[in-house]
Amino acid sequence: MDGEETEGLSAHSREVARGSFWSLFGSILIKLVSFVYLILIARAASQDDVGLFYLSLSIVSIVTVFSDVGIANALLRYVPYFEARNEDGKAKSLLNWSYVILAFTGVVLTALLWWQADSIGAIYHSAVLPDAIRLISGYILLNNIFRLHFTYLQARADIRSSQYVQNLQNVFKLALTALLFWFYGASVITLTAAFLLSYLLTITVSWLRWPVVRWSTGDSASLSRDELLREIAPVGIMIAVVQSLSVILSSADRLMLGYLANPSQAIAMVAVYSMATTLSSVLLVFPGAIGSIFLPVVSRLAGKNDLGRMRAIMETAQRWSLFVTLPFAIVLMSFPAEILRVFYGSGYTGGAAALAIFTFGLVLLTISYVTSLALAAMRLVRLELNISAVMCVVNVLLNILLIPPFGIEGAAVASAASFAIGTLLLWYYGRARLGFSFAPEIWRLLAAGALVFAVLWVADPLVSSLSSLLPQAGAGAVEAYLLKFLYLLCLAVLVFLSMLLFMGCALLLKCFRREDISLMRSVMRRAAAPQYLISLAEKVASYGVSARE
Repeated sequence: MDGEETEGLSAHSREVARGSFWSLFGSILIKLVSFVYLILIARAASQDDVGLFYLSLSIVSIVTVFSDVGIANALLRYVPYFEARNEDGKAKSLLNWSYVILAFTGVVLTALLWWQADSIGAIYHSAVLPDAIRLISGYILLNNIFRLHFTYLQARADIRSSQYVQNLQNVFKLALTALLFWFYGASVITLTAAFLLSYLLTITVSWLRWPVVRWSTGDSASLSRDELLREIAPVGIMIAVVQSLSVILSSADRLMLGYLANPSQAIAMVAVYSMATTLSSVLLVFPGAIGSIFLPVVSRLAGKNDLGRMRAIMETAQRWSLFVTLPFAIVLMSFPAEILRVFYGSGYTGGAAALAIFTFGLVLLTISYVTSLALAAMRLVRLELNISAVMCVVNVLLNILLIPPFGIEGAAVASAASFAIGTLLLWYYGRARLGFSFAPEIWRLLAAGALVFAVLWVADPLVSSLSSLLPQAGAGAVEAYLLKFLYLLCLAVLVFLSMLLFMGCALLLKCFRREDISLMRSVMRRAAAPQYLISLAEKVASYGVSARE
């Protein structure tokens, strides 16, 4: 995206667009592979094995936050900061210290979790949970090194390489799971073994492929121990606390379901809820792709104290994130049961309401995502801690209140409510600390999404009546596969029509700016689209730009 192709885009918008392109491309590959992985384990493994795997993974994930001690987020903040100040030696020195700290904490906490596995199993009244926890405990050390590699590459703004590392692990996970299922059968043991081996292989490949992540001896003295202990370590520890609250926030629903639900049904409920919310989390691929390059860019601007440009790039990133996320969110909220049935089977359709509710919460989270990253770039860690603490408390309390009477729907409401609280707090502090407020286009995009959802909700009885006209499954395997394909095709048509309707509403409500058209033009040229098609797209998109633009 150079030269005339990016006319109309600011320099920082161009950087975000370039980085977002590779990040989005990589993230889409990750989600596609993850999607196939979810279908594989949902179809091949029992709900008890799936639920046990995700419950043990949620427990271990809580521990991984403490093992990280905030190093990954410290790298994301300090490496671009050091580069902006021409202090590359300090960045490499920080990487060296990170290896030492993460290896030590990883080993210690793995041993601690192994030792306490029986006690955790007793809390959940499960005789099989301790063995599952011990099986997956090695994830703590492996995840420490894995995160260190891809986060350092991301902090250096090498988005292509960081996405390569994450995609490689995902492909390894899918391939190894399929192989182990084939040779040894689907079980929690083969699920966990494939999961751990995928990280081990990826760490090995990334160490050999990118010398930048290797231990450096030439620059090790550039970052003094005093700087590490007095400035970076306190920030890292504070970030670790923030991260622990964030992980508790994302894992509390599964943990509380496993604890509060009837022991005879808890594991199956965790399985259904995990598959539904994991599917919903595909929405985060879009804001996450933009955020992966957005954070290094705004970190450099924060290092220069350039708040005006920070606000400008925040508006751009927020608009792009929401524009790409909303159409998919509308589809997930409009056809949750159909989507779960087609991909996972009828045994998971009980998670339809949870999928719709959780998706709504993620839309709210998307709105405030760039604000949270901007505050992080300014190293306002205490503020992040306060917001995360409030969200975590709300989530846990609502889970305790809502799970016993409402089950997985109560857990989804608790998560969505905590996301809403976080969005309100970030909106307030974004205005107070940065002078940032939501642009008019954001409210128009939300209005367009609400209008499309209302239309689909009204049309739902018609869709249901049309689906009843589809033939029923025959006795043979061929007929069953043809029926699944027919259902998938009908769902794809509904998705396509929903997105067309959203695009039409976005144009009518003037949700775009000139720089969005410039970005669209550059992307179409990169895709070698014919000039007449580019001109037509520009003409249509120009109707969505306000006259004031």
